[in-house]
Formats: sequence, C-alpha cells, structure tokens
Amino acid sequence: MDNPISLSGKLILVTGASSGIGRATTIVLSRFGARVILSGRRVEGLNETLAQTQSPDAHLSRPFDLSRTDEISSWIAQLVAEIGAPLDGAVHCAGVAGHIPLRALSAGQLESIMVSNVHSTVMLLKALSARTAVRASGSSIVLMSSVAALVASPAMIAYAASKAAVAGIARSAAKELGPKRIRVNCIAPAYVRTPILANATVAIPGFEQIEAQQFLGMIEPEEVAIMAAYLLSDAARRITGSQFVIDGGFTL
Repeated sequence: MDNPISLSGKLILVTGASSGIGRATTIVLSRFGARVILSGRRVEGLNETLAQTQSPDAHLSRPFDLSRTDEISSWIAQLVAEIGAPLDGAVHCAGVAGHIPLRALSAGQLESIMVSNVHSTVMLLKALSARTAVRASGSSIVLMSSVAALVASPAMIAYAASKAAVAGIARSAAKELGPKRIRVNCIAPAYVRTPILANATVAIPGFEQIEAQQFLGMIEPEEVAIMAAYLLSDAARRITGSQFVIDGGFTL
C-alpha cells in the first residue's frame, strides 16, 4: 500500500453532516479521496458542508431524519439503488447531547435521547448489514460514543447511558457482522470544539475546570474526523470492535 490511509475510490455515508464532527468528517474524507454521501436533517447545513468539500460535484447530499427509525432500512436501500453501487463504509455522527439533572429528567426526554443516539444506531447498522448495502469484499462502520460513558458527570445520566450503549453496540455488532467482512468500531471524544460545545459551556457550571482536565487542549472536530478516516481505510483492515478515546487527557 503506497498510501494505506487513502480513501480514493471509496463511497462513504456520513450522518450528521450538517455541522460539528459530521461536517468535519465529510470535509476530511473528501480530502482523503472518498466520495461522500452527506446526510442530516438541515438542508441548509448540508449545503454549507458540501461547499467546503474537495470537489463538491463529486459528492451527494441526501437529507434524512434518522429519528424515523422504521424508515432507515428502506432509505439505505434506495440510496444504494440510486447510486448503483454498494457503500464502502459509514460514519454515524448524528445524535443529540443532553445535560439534564435526574430530578428534571422526564420519560419523554429520556426516550428522545435514546431514539436519537441508540435506536437510530441499531437500525442503521441493521440497514447497512443488508446483503446489497455494503461491499462484500469488506466495509467499515464508525460510530460515535463519548467519554461521558467512561467518566461520571452530574446531570448526564441519559446522555451517558446512550453513549455507553453505543460502545456496547459497536462491540456486539463487530462480532455479529465480522463474518460479512463488516468492521465496526467507535470513537469516544471528550469535549470537542463544536456549536454544541458552545451551548454546553453556558449550561454546565464550572466548565472551566472541566476544560482544564483536557490538559492537551480542546479537541478540534478535524482530529476526530482523521481518526474516522483511518478506521475507514485499508490501514485499519484488521481493527474491529474497538473504542478509540480522543480526550486530551480528560479520562486520566
């Protein structure tokens, strides 16, 4: 392999591509040579991301709301049929954050977080495991967990539960889908410099102390995207069922 992390010729789906880590991942993958299918709920955001990619005309924007979990399988099937080729991989960045104290947490809020972060993940994996959805010679799926699943924080019960579930899903899916040559890994970032973080700094008391725990500095979304690109590449062809922590030292 002259360049083992090249993604040239690979067709990759990125969810949550309208902002944050999903946007950065889309841009990085395009620069690594991939053809990207951008997905998200906000058309305007997807268009902004598309404009920042390498060779925008080479990529496709396909808005979809993953909270419509019963429709995910048919949506993936339609995408593959439209393009006329199976996917080489996917990066599932879509999801929601949640900073809600236990005393204020309602059943509806808990369900909303679990649908966005857990149910959609499982149903997307199911859709991508279909015989014609991904390339039979080998594919890679990257999920987004969080250090919230590893380090306790107040008012994060629902979010932490959802991200711990994602980590468990990645391991179990890797085992089940391995015979189909589908690799599944997840990334667990700490606080990443995204629009969501800007809101969190206001909502979380004492955020300055949390920031100090990331003594190697705040994480840029591009740094998470590069890890995703590596996991999609042939250089990571023997890696599956693993979790990669990018935290600037936070969990230490």
